[in-house]
Amino acid sequence: MSHYYKWWCWIRIYAIIYYEDDPVKNTALKMVKAGLARLVDHGFARRGLVVLNPFSPDYLGPWLRSLVEEKGVLVLDASWKHLTPGKFKRIPGTHVKLPPLLPGNPVNYGKPCMLSSVEAVAAAAYIAGFTDIYGKLLGLYKWMETFHTLNSELLEAYSKAGSQEELAAAIQEYWGENPPC
Repeated sequence: MSHYYKWWCWIRIYAIIYYEDDPVKNTALKMVKAGLARLVDHGFARRGLVVLNPFSPDYLGPWLRSLVEEKGVLVLDASWKHLTPGKFKRIPGTHVKLPPLLPGNPVNYGKPCMLSSVEAVAAAAYIAGFTDIYGKLLGLYKWMETFHTLNSELLEAYSKAGSQEELAAAIQEYWGENPPC
């Protein structure tokens, strides 16, 4: 059994890439090249897929673990400057946003919620209980250790929430009444 196949058995990661950023710095492409994600287009319809959508009213939580494991996670890689709700309209699946986290990437370092694709997928993996994959994604960039340092306490709290209400309470505990996203 190849290492690549083993990863696909645990969690499927899909990426739609808009190529709006420098391709050398594109974290979704790096996940694809590392064999951790599969590049797809909008025609890729997979019912039930968990779509990381920062415009969704619902948060991703550990209660979605079985759905993540069964169907996989989709990240849409686009420039934050051009990201709109319209880019997500034609994508079927369960749309959820990540709870607030701090990016460790050099472009948006410390700007709440403005994660790179690899940070978003890593956070989703951790929150859904796939810590081995989280560790593998951390190894793709040196600055992913910074992401981990900034968010380890938050990720642990988010991963223990049993419902949207418990997650909302954890978010409020760390971010106050008006979370950044």
